[in-house]
Amino acid sequence: MPFYNTYPGFLYRQFLVCPSKAPSTTSLRGKAGLATGSNTGLGYQASAQLLALGLSHLILAVRSASKGEAARKSLLASLPASPKPPVVEVWELDLGSYASVMAFVERLKQSDIQIDFALLNAGVANFHYTVNQSTSHETSIQINWLSTALLTLLLLPVLDSQASQNLNRARPVISIVGSETAAWAKFKEAHVSTKQGIPLIDVLDDPSHFNMGDRYYTSKLLYQLFFLELFKHRSSAKRSTGAILNLVNPGFCYGSELHRTAEGAFGKVLSGMKRVIGRSVSMGARTLVHSSVLAGDPSNASV
Repeated sequence: MPFYNTYPGFLYRQFLVCPSKAPSTTSLRGKAGLATGSNTGLGYQASAQLLALGLSHLILAVRSASKGEAARKSLLASLPASPKPPVVEVWELDLGSYASVMAFVERLKQSDIQIDFALLNAGVANFHYTVNQSTSHETSIQINWLSTALLTLLLLPVLDSQASQNLNRARPVISIVGSETAAWAKFKEAHVSTKQGIPLIDVLDDPSHFNMGDRYYTSKLLYQLFFLELFKHRSSAKRSTGAILNLVNPGFCYGSELHRTAEGAFGKVLSGMKRVIGRSVSMGARTLVHSSVLAGDPSNASV
């Protein structure tokens, strides 16, 4: 296994690698973007940093409109007074519902907003088996893999089209928040599926195969495999002139709500670990800003 994917490699990055701030000369004036899961944690901090760089238009794509509105007000209040403040909108997006995902992208298509980046940050890490009521799939598989994959597939032609119609603008970016933990997934469900001839999704939905520690890793691995396969099916023309696709690893961060379902003694231990080896959520958010608006063409298909 390459050093990058090992636990020592993880600790090396956590303690000795510091994501850089965007250069002070960076200006996002005239640009527009959207960020999912942007009312808290990494998504909120990335939104704050993007707006501080002069972003003109930001869509906060969130499940709860009221929480999104609170985030919108907080983000705007954090900015210096300006005669022309940025436009910050709250759009509802529930990744637990395919209908909500499709409605969100349809709304974007019907708008006149030219998107420069789509930051797909929303995700969950459940420590108990739960079922998504809309689809009957296990929740983390639904949110981190299936619905994020659908959102990617639906956004891609929209941003490809905008890229072809605006050749004088930088290519738009779809940046998805991944995780290095994908390399740690044991993914025993794949073995069960193959050995017993059961569809993989059925094995993943079976509570007897749910492993608290491994399921998040597996959900991130499954999206990463989807991402790589998606890029393989991109035409050479789309690869060179269409939207840029990249995956970003923010590292292990404290201050986010990713592990909010961790309870009791385990929750306290996890919280302590995050404080000892975790990056601040604002530092982790720098990686999201980099992948969305700074990395550019060289990051296309990067994992």
